[in-house]
Amino acid sequence: MTVSKEASVSDDLLSLILSFRNELNQLNQIQEQPGLFEINEEAKSYFAINREVFLVKKGNITTGFAVLKWEDDIAWLDWMFINNEFRRKGIASFLFDYVESYALKKGSDQLYIWVHPDNDPMLNFLNKKKYNVLNLIEIKKNKNAISKEIKILNNKYNY
Repeated sequence: MTVSKEASVSDDLLSLILSFRNELNQLNQIQEQPGLFEINEEAKSYFAINREVFLVKKGNITTGFAVLKWEDDIAWLDWMFINNEFRRKGIASFLFDYVESYALKKGSDQLYIWVHPDNDPMLNFLNKKKYNVLNLIEIKKNKNAISKEIKILNNKYNY
């Protein structure tokens, strides 16, 4: 496997973002698919002045991406996505370790990550990487009837 830091939007990145957004829409029970214009605009936003984009490849197949966002000398893992067919093969761990190491070498004291409280796969992944929940609970008012009950510590919330 290899990781490369990208300098501009590529077809591989656009394809991954499309898959990423389709998965998010399914999770949020949104029927419409993102348009190519929206995907292209999102991809461009990944290359803002304070962001860096990394692609991971297995052979010549691009399998995922990560986006680091910098706030002064603090690195945030803004996005990370592995294409569904390549999950549970060590690729996410490889990419995460690379990005974490990269951030530390560039001067961040650690990698900061914001995760939705109902994202159990990512929370479990980060727990295996020895990360702990620090202090974030997202509070929102439902704007539609879609919600599910989640448990955070000993508290139950509709999310």
